[in-house]
Amino acid sequence: MAIHYSARLHAFLDDTIHATLPDDAVAITAARHAELLAAQGEGALIVANAAGRPQIRRRTANLADRRAAMVRQVKREAARRIEAISPIWQQLNDMRLPTPSDSAMGAAAYARFTAIDAVRAASDIIEDAIAGATAPQLDLIDISNHPAWPASVEDADA
Repeated sequence: MAIHYSARLHAFLDDTIHATLPDDAVAITAARHAELLAAQGEGALIVANAAGRPQIRRRTANLADRRAAMVRQVKREAARRIEAISPIWQQLNDMRLPTPSDSAMGAAAYARFTAIDAVRAASDIIEDAIAGATAPQLDLIDISNHPAWPASVEDADA
């Protein structure tokens, strides 16, 4: 069994599966195949060199791209935290309840919305920090453990 790479097809082929191989197919080792796939899984590209052999091309992100990616990560983390506080169905039900002073259920809904507002405020703070950060400062931002996030329900239970 041998693994081949075809630059024209931009694909890996296994000669035990593919009866015919394209003319440009070059044999590679299983270790090299694994290395290429691992790099691709980390966001690198697999491209052919002048001889048609596969090589790794790492993407280089500029500062604006890095910031945008981190802001998307902040939004995902905020959504995860909000879902943990109150799923969307609960939020919709809470909006239909009486005001907090009218019932215990209303007070619980108010508490959930207050917690959600705290997550949104923390998200804004973190996004502002990202917007003004230099490249080395971005490396130091740990989004999921950022101190701006309010204490979670899970932390309170511990």
